[in-house]
Amino acid sequence: MQRLLDFLYQQREIAVFIGLEILSAWLLINYNNRYNASFLNSSNEAAASIAQTSNEINEYFYLDEVNTQLMRENERLQQELRMLRSEKASFLDTVDQYQVIGAKVVNNTFDRSANFITISAGRKDSVDVGMGVISSFGVVGQVKSVTNNFATIYSLLHPKLLVSSKVKRTETKCTVQWDQEIYDRASLKYIPRHIKLKEGDSIVTSGYNSVFPEDILVGIVDELHLEEHMTFYEAKLKLATDFTSLYHVFVIKDLLKQEKDSLEIQ
Repeated sequence: MQRLLDFLYQQREIAVFIGLEILSAWLLINYNNRYNASFLNSSNEAAASIAQTSNEINEYFYLDEVNTQLMRENERLQQELRMLRSEKASFLDTVDQYQVIGAKVVNNTFDRSANFITISAGRKDSVDVGMGVISSFGVVGQVKSVTNNFATIYSLLHPKLLVSSKVKRTETKCTVQWDQEIYDRASLKYIPRHIKLKEGDSIVTSGYNSVFPEDILVGIVDELHLEEHMTFYEAKLKLATDFTSLYHVFVIKDLLKQEKDSLEIQ
């Protein structure tokens, strides 16, 4: 304690100097309008900067929550879009046929010969085997297996998955199948030669089964080939969904599937 007192006594001149400097600054700020305004502006700017930094840090930690909220909102909008399309197709049809279930992608492959996707929705979310899966941009795949909390999907980048489709411009029915070559391209099959297929044509789902609703984008024709001896076109399309940046998906549940299936097996 004595050493501390000795130290303070030895430094008394410096302490008095600092005290006088602080007092001078205080008097200058309080009794000089120009310096008072400058000080307040500087302090306000510093406080705002600190608050902004704090908000940015908080926003970073709440990004996951925001993404979840956005996914739910997107899910709701997808549901409303399906209802509007149903109303447009037939004003007599008042049944909402499809339920949209949002989910996060927890695992995804796109560089193998047969690719799968795992999502964070399962049996408890009403997801079942065989349901179609889409993104905000287009077709993703079809549910392969389900547990209580997760589901595995046959990616569109899987050779076993065949998507019943049509050329939007001509309503010509066709099939889309991945040919195990490039992750953003697939083959377009069974389009007869008399159809005037063009590069740039949109390929959408046909709605001919209970997997996908009608008019979900599959891709855009960007390559086609037809020779004299060929019955069908050889064509490629660029897929609508970017499988290298897939984070959220929507599972499509057809609420009328059971009724339709029971009728068709009779």
